Amino acid sequence: MLDDDETARSLARNPISHLLPMIEEMLAEATEGARYFAALSDADGVLLWAGGPARALEIAEAPAFLPGHLASEDAVGTNAIGTALVLDHPVQIFSAEHFSRLLHGWTCSAAPIHDPETHETLGVLDISGEFRSGHPHSLALVGAVARVAEAQLAQEQARRDERLREIYLERIGAESHQRSALVSRSGRVLAATPRGWIGRRIEVPAEGLTPANGTELRSEPLGRNGARIVYPAAPNGGRRRRPRVHLQALGRRRARITVDGEVTTLSPRHSDIAVLLALQPSGLSVSELGRRLYGPQCNPITVRAEVSRLRRLLGPVLASDPYRFDADLDADRQSLRDSLENGGRARAAPDDATPLQPPS
Repeated sequence: MLDDDETARSLARNPISHLLPMIEEMLAEATEGARYFAALSDADGVLLWAGGPARALEIAEAPAFLPGHLASEDAVGTNAIGTALVLDHPVQIFSAEHFSRLLHGWTCSAAPIHDPETHETLGVLDISGEFRSGHPHSLALVGAVARVAEAQLAQEQARRDERLREIYLERIGAESHQRSALVSRSGRVLAATPRGWIGRRIEVPAEGLTPANGTELRSEPLGRNGARIVYPAAPNGGRRRRPRVHLQALGRRRARITVDGEVTTLSPRHSDIAVLLALQPSGLSVSELGRRLYGPQCNPITVRAEVSRLRRLLGPVLASDPYRFDADLDADRQSLRDSLENGGRARAAPDDATPLQPPS
């Protein structure tokens, strides 16, 4: 399904990827002692990572049970990863219980890992090896490691929630005397002023006005994780407050962008896109952006895919049709230009990386 580069990018984007060192450490004794290997798939069953002793990994080559390959039930029939996805709980598949004869010499145990916010499946953790060394305890082990991973994700979510509350309280204290609430991407009410006016959970407004608990609401994004601030709609449908975006690109190969207080360092390609859109406030069409990024022969699908990945980082501040920043944008390039036009002197922030090159 994916080549090596695409697999690496998919793994990097998966919310579980940063937990792999912890997962490997917890499974090390089992994989080394029993000649097992571990694997992680995404929510579709595409394998993103495999680790363990080289001798154990050798058995994965013949059936192509390797990163980049698909292990869903639709693709290969009954197997631990695919069946765990269908049933949404840990399973162990022993020898000929596998549909594929290529896996009849294996025993596999797998457990799904869920998003603590939405409870959606983020991926599946699996340990596999020769059936002669199989043991029922491997199912309990992989299930326990998956629960530890979910607990770690929940702790990280709690820290993000707390940071969002701090930003929210700073903003409403300085800017607003009306009712408001901080709502997570799944609709959990993280904070409200006054407390309790909107309940504990609402349907998250996509944009504009949305009814909730009998009250018409307007909303605005906060940060890049899907959180929003909601307010009672003004009688005249008052203007939505635009988020603040600050782009630092001068002297940097990887631009740094701040959205309502949350800082993200962009990849070089995403840095190119952000700079191009900052230079064109009215926006760029798919074809216009593609020509500036890749030249006249650009495939629009490539552009849409890159912008989609960037939107996952930045959230609704990156608008479409045409692509543009739907925000109050402050870019260091413009600040430098203004300073030079006024006869002043300005210096870009130093960075160890190579300066960002303008796209041809």
